[in-house]
Amino acid sequence: MKKKISIMAFDDGQHSKEDLAKYIKKTDFIPTTPLVGVTTRGIQLLHLSYGKIEIDGTDSTNEVIRLFKKNPYRNEIRLIMIDSPTLGGFNPPNPFEIYEKTKIPILLLPGKKPKTIISEIYSQVFPERDEQIEILKKLPKIDSLIVSINQDPKITREIFFHAIGITKKEIVELLKFLSEYSAIPEPLRLAHIAASSYLSR
Repeated sequence: MKKKISIMAFDDGQHSKEDLAKYIKKTDFIPTTPLVGVTTRGIQLLHLSYGKIEIDGTDSTNEVIRLFKKNPYRNEIRLIMIDSPTLGGFNPPNPFEIYEKTKIPILLLPGKKPKTIISEIYSQVFPERDEQIEILKKLPKIDSLIVSINQDPKITREIFFHAIGITKKEIVELLKFLSEYSAIPEPLRLAHIAASSYLSR
């Protein structure tokens, strides 16, 4: 992959425990959280996309696809990054459907290696959601690599990912250019900053 390819990275905003408490009590209130898509060319910021998803809902797949399709740079995008296999608490995007509908490789990047298999955790919380449980069971085995930060190559960190439609060799080559200021790839780091700041507006 080339250094200057365009990437769209997604991250969600934070949500309060009060919101979750209302949801658990099954009131008419359905809490949501921001979903932000950051588009970069290499590490250069090109575009911000804003949407929202339900906390612990099932709408993240449609929202990722919607934001991708309305992106003015969609024809340039060659990779989609998503922060972890679930967004908005337990709202798992379907990376296989996203890949099928966009024809763009997908990288799911959890912040750390999970101690428990994500499908097992999810099925304990939402045992009735067969479709989402099956998606999480089908995820490619989590992989990892050691990344050096370009601004200070002495600093290294292991990052973890599930990859759909992209090889590990391509990921290694790509992250050499994207791990500029931290081990987190720059598009995803920017998405995290944007999602956090959007919540405070």
